[in-house]
Formats: sequence, structure tokens, C-alpha cells
Amino acid sequence: MKVFSSSTVSLEFDEIKKVLRQVWTGFSTSAQFREGIDETVKFVKANDVKYLISDTSGQKPVGPEDTKYAASVMPSLFGSGIKAMAFIMPKNVITKLALSSFAKEQGLPANVMYFDNIPEAEKWLFTF
Repeated sequence: MKVFSSSTVSLEFDEIKKVLRQVWTGFSTSAQFREGIDETVKFVKANDVKYLISDTSGQKPVGPEDTKYAASVMPSLFGSGIKAMAFIMPKNVITKLALSSFAKEQGLPANVMYFDNIPEAEKWLFTF
């Protein structure tokens, strides 16, 4: 079920699996990117979401301040019931490097992982 949509991100919720999927496409302005992040947090806080998949495979790079903004909401997501989060790696090499750099800087916990496709991500998510 689609719960939010803009020109650069859509949020889809699987009520059975309790998975919220962000699907990012193209270039997002800072405002568009943060709106997608804020809508994700709002939905997670208001619903029984256990897993989050952020599909960045079609996303273009975002700025470092926006990357930090996304990182700043992770404690709120996990505090609202998220058990695990999976990122689908972008096809864009620059975006992939930025995401890898983000992971190293954040020292991500064991319940956050990067994958090349959604089936691998879901298989891993459901171990939590």
C-alpha cells in the first residue's frame, strides 16, 4: 500500500510483513529529501512498522548535510519499533561511494545492512 509519494520518493507499506519501503528516484533537492525522511519518521511513529528498506538503487547523490540529517533520525526510527533496516545500494557510483562513506562514519549497528537487491535484504531483515 502506497502511503506517501513525491517526485523523488515513494513510501510503500506491507501490512502483513510490517515492512516500510522507501523507493528513491533521481535527484532530490534538500527539501525533497528531508520531506521523504520526515514522512518516513511520521509513518513509523504512527504505525506498527518492524522493518525498513531504503531502496536507493535509482537515487542520485545527496549532500553531506542531508546525509547527516538522515542519520540523525535513525535513533527515532529504532525507538519507534524498527527492528532492522536495509539499504539497497545505488547503481550510481558517486551515490554508492557517498552511502559507503556514510556507513563508515556512522559505525552502523548490526541491525543495519547494505544489499544489492530486495530479496536478499528481506531474507536478512526477517532474521530479526
